Amino acid sequence: MTCILSRKRLLGGIISLILVALGAPAWAQYPAKPITLLVGLGAGGQVDITSRAIAEGAGKALGQPIVVVNKPGGGTALALATLKNEKPDGYTIGILSSGGIINPFLRKLPYDAARDFTPIMSFADSFGGVVVRADSPWKSFKDLVNYAKKNPGKIKYGTSGVGLVHHLAMEKLGVQENVKWVMIPFKSGGELMMGCLGGHVDAGAAGADFVPYAKSGKLRLLATYAPRRLSSFPDSPTFTELGYNVSVHITTAIIGPKGIPRPIVEKLAGAFKKALDDGNFKTAMGTFDLQIQYRGPEELAKDIQEFSDTYGKLVQQLGLKEE
Repeated sequence: MTCILSRKRLLGGIISLILVALGAPAWAQYPAKPITLLVGLGAGGQVDITSRAIAEGAGKALGQPIVVVNKPGGGTALALATLKNEKPDGYTIGILSSGGIINPFLRKLPYDAARDFTPIMSFADSFGGVVVRADSPWKSFKDLVNYAKKNPGKIKYGTSGVGLVHHLAMEKLGVQENVKWVMIPFKSGGELMMGCLGGHVDAGAAGADFVPYAKSGKLRLLATYAPRRLSSFPDSPTFTELGYNVSVHITTAIIGPKGIPRPIVEKLAGAFKKALDDGNFKTAMGTFDLQIQYRGPEELAKDIQEFSDTYGKLVQQLGLKEE
């Protein structure tokens, strides 16, 4: 077996030298080495777990491993600022979620999600909701609001980062109800869940990270940002049902630095699309009741632009931009 692998490597090396000698473009050999996938949130959360699962499947399709590197900070801004400056050769790519699109509207950052990256594909449509500990006194979102009105500034709610869509949704809800609550950022959805369970925050405005804990009865789901009730939680209303003008659409996507050659983009998009059928990936998505949703480069580009336009206006309306 070792002898066969050595021959394959030798043959691959010879082919690469021939291609270079003939002046073949770099993408003809792609990928010739491992690929790095930057994840702007900490390990253990929904985004990290599903990203690792799809990266493993895509790596098999490409014939090279995709190594996930967590680079949390600034609601994914640190990872995206790093990604922008990488070579557009397809060997460093990253995860783009809602926070990465919204953050440049909140404060001055060296990138614009709609202009400075190469869209590759998206693989999940997500949702979110507000959860509290199962033993909390709040049985409904209205209970939480009533308490917040009587105790301004006392309710602390957590999110998995500044500027993520759940942060904006809670601030919009606060404006609609004329209540003041305090946002506490965590490095990942997994860390946020631990903060909720440990009583470090009163509530969590979370992505699908809450699903396993709500199913096990450790957390109580008060309401969701989804357009309709979730099949796993039929007794939990949507915010729309409760009379709020709040609905959240979240896409988890894979992008690269601006300028990646089209053949490499197509090869990456194809490999990640194949990974959607990988058993481990399906299991990871099922853990969080996430819907698998593929969008190719062009469709993803439109999605990012629409999301950017919508939430850029919302940041302005809420007056959240740092001066």
